[in-house]
Amino acid sequence: MLEKIPIYELPFKGNEKLEFKIYRVKGVEIQRKDYPHKTELPHKHNYFEVCFFTGGSGKHEIDFKTHKIKAPSIHFLRPGQVHVIYREKEYRGYLLVFSEEFFNLNFQNLEVIPGYPLITQLENGPILNLGQVQYDEFNQLIQSVITELKSRDDDSDEIIVSFLKIFFLKLRQNFSKLVTTKNETTSSMRALVYRFNQLVEENYSQIHHVKEYAEVLGESPINLNRAIKSVTEKTASEIIIDRLMLEAKRLLIYSNLSNKEVAYKLNYEDPSYFTRIFRKKTGLTPSAFRTQMSEQYR
Repeated sequence: MLEKIPIYELPFKGNEKLEFKIYRVKGVEIQRKDYPHKTELPHKHNYFEVCFFTGGSGKHEIDFKTHKIKAPSIHFLRPGQVHVIYREKEYRGYLLVFSEEFFNLNFQNLEVIPGYPLITQLENGPILNLGQVQYDEFNQLIQSVITELKSRDDDSDEIIVSFLKIFFLKLRQNFSKLVTTKNETTSSMRALVYRFNQLVEENYSQIHHVKEYAEVLGESPINLNRAIKSVTEKTASEIIIDRLMLEAKRLLIYSNLSNKEVAYKLNYEDPSYFTRIFRKKTGLTPSAFRTQMSEQYR
């Protein structure tokens, strides 16, 4: 078992204006010596990573769910997600990596995956399998960015950002087609769900109750739950607990904290209550989960 989950940062030089890079991958190796880390073990980044698989096969584990790599496809990873890619020899593709600051500065109001909780409904999570037309569109955009990175003149940075914006807009367009809800939802409801999810991501370890999130959002708990249920088919409490259990899994595997310490870190005052919730959601006690996963990563 890993003693602590590695958190990787991108090495940008002081004179680099764009905190963005493209790495080509062929086989099991990344074809760039300046890539910041080896990827044989689960890890997470403090940056975004877009995996564009153009050929071959393998497996991609994202937050304890294993997905088969089907080329062509795009896997979108947010900062903080735990993942590991197992590449086969014939694998090929590209990694697009960029900092949060770069993304927020240049694409401030862009939701690549609209209302991020919606993605939990999708069988493949944040993964877009591509048809030939889609592949051609995305590949052409990537090749245009690569060409511009090589030529680099006074206009290159602005051109690169423009190509990337189209790339992200096309991702949003395609992800939006995959997300369906049984009930008709309004844009205001989807925006509310998105803001709620952001708050949960920022405060899950300290705030466990729907009422407190509703107060921050200026909504009643009933209206908040109605919007979330309509958009995600989950209750607000389920989204909060799912986020807590994801972090619990990460801590159980990638830290030396005891089960009781994990419970306290997530603001559960009663460790036995934490154990009951964890077992209900996973089918295993924290100790059994830790043992099972440590054997897997041995």
